[in-house]
Parts: sequence; C-alpha cells; structure tokens
Amino acid sequence: MATSEETQTEKSEGRAVSRRRSSGSSKRADAAKLSSAMGEARESIESMAADLRDRVEEHPWRALGIAVGAGYIVGGGLFTGLTGRLLFGTLRIGLRLAALPIVRDELMGFVGSLGEQRGGGSETERRNQ
Repeated sequence: MATSEETQTEKSEGRAVSRRRSSGSSKRADAAKLSSAMGEARESIESMAADLRDRVEEHPWRALGIAVGAGYIVGGGLFTGLTGRLLFGTLRIGLRLAALPIVRDELMGFVGSLGEQRGGGSETERRNQ
C-alpha cells in the first residue's frame, strides 16, 4: 500500500508532466506565430526593395542626389564650414534674385512718376506738341 507521501509525489510528478506537455504545445504555437511573422516581414522587405528598385530605374539622377546628400550628412558634413558657406551663399543669391523684380518695379514706377512731373507725358507726346 502506498503511503500518502508517495501518492503526493506521484501527483506532483503527474502535474509536472502535464505542464511540460502544455508548455511544449505552447512553444509550438509560438514557433508557428514567429514563423508566420518572419514570412510576412520577408514579403514586406521584398516588396519595399522592388518598389525602391523601380523608383531608382525611373529617376536615377534623383536617386543619386539623395544618396550623395545622405552620405554627406551621415559622413558628418552637415556642421562644417563648407556647408555654412554653401547655405549662406545660396541664401544670399536667392534673396538677390527674389528682390530683383521688386526693385525693378519700384525703379520703373519712380522713373514713370518723374516723366509725368516734367512734361506730363511720354517723349513722343512732347515731340508732337
């Protein structure tokens, strides 16, 4: 006849085996989920690579410019003197080009008002008088 200690030991061993079985099926389910997620990630990366390849084939110069710019920034060129000179030089030229039409219009308006003050008309009108 089995003692109560032996019975308890058998019960605890039975529970341990049951836990191992359920954890084994849980591990298999987790492995299946992981495999599925890896497959989806692989498909997503392949799709993204194909899209990128198509974009590079459609616009190679744009892709080259982006690659050069990214390399310049990653290489530490963003905070150099060259970048400052390029940025401020470009800004200065841009402001000049933007201001040129405004200044031209103001000068033309000024010259037109001077002509009206002198003789009240254009040069051909003064000749005809």
